[in-house]
Amino acid sequence: MKVIVTDLDGTLLRQDKNISDRTLKAMNEVVNRGFRIIVATARPKRAVRGIIPSKFLDYYLICYNGAEIYHGEQLIHSNYLKADAVKDTVRWFMENYPGIRISIEIMDRLYANFDVRLMTGWLPEYTYVDFNDFDFKPTAKILVDLCGIDDLSRIYGILPDDFKMVVTDSGTLGQIAHKDVSKMNAIRALSEILGFKCTDVIAFGDDYNDLDMIRECGMGIAMGNAPEEVKKAAKRVTDTNDNDGVAMELENITRQMKE
Repeated sequence: MKVIVTDLDGTLLRQDKNISDRTLKAMNEVVNRGFRIIVATARPKRAVRGIIPSKFLDYYLICYNGAEIYHGEQLIHSNYLKADAVKDTVRWFMENYPGIRISIEIMDRLYANFDVRLMTGWLPEYTYVDFNDFDFKPTAKILVDLCGIDDLSRIYGILPDDFKMVVTDSGTLGQIAHKDVSKMNAIRALSEILGFKCTDVIAFGDDYNDLDMIRECGMGIAMGNAPEEVKKAAKRVTDTNDNDGVAMELENITRQMKE
């Protein structure tokens, strides 16, 4: 089985949050030649619908950096944070950083203690809550606005043993999930379900939450707009997302198959 796994923001999407016609054409070409395309994103499922054509989403979708995997509309894999631990962690942030912007993702719904439109690129679909009076449930992800927080080691030091924080968005956003959640672990889970080898996977990414799959898949390709650490981990570096770097690589695949 031929598999391509691609990140979404900063990779498949241009800065205007759209997929170019060139990239869509290249995706269709490789699918028609027997490749399966899997989107692996930090986004929830609701924030992918309407961006990715349904023909691709009817296959498999990795959300929340790997905390959930969908086959079409069906949730087939999940790895959540325990409700009590989420409650303690959220309230620690509120006590130690008064006014901090914090939100949590539960069953494809966002709950936040601020207007999420203040965050660049965030969608306005959310429920405003007071986390001092909230019924916490198993959670896919905690999102913490790190602007104004200089000492991240303090945060790492208080997280429960089964929690892990990945810093993205140029160091401004902390994404906290179960320690076993990663795009690479989700790819491994899918490899067992679908019967492909991870060494046969081509993986595209641009940020630190893509590092594991870029390092461990057979062909890890970093975007030209990726940080240097991500580029150094990749076997190849393509052009930027705004210059259709993914499309360039997919076109090369199609061209090689024709030859």
